[in-house]
Amino acid sequence: MNITKSLDHFMYELRLNQSKLADYAGLDFSTLNLIYNKHRLPSLVTIQKLAVACDVKVSEFIAAGE
Repeated sequence: MNITKSLDHFMYELRLNQSKLADYAGLDFSTLNLIYNKHRLPSLVTIQKLAVACDVKVSEFIAAGE
């Protein structure tokens, strides 16, 4: 799974920047930025929050990065 690819896909599809996606997911911008730049691995809870913010199932969110 490539989380950056998933994030890129949904940010493009939903026309969101990292700041907006972090807001929608209830995450701090710096946390999302660390995940995006592969300096931190997201927990399952964080992946779930990102999927909810993108209005997709976790499996769809993960599949977008493959």
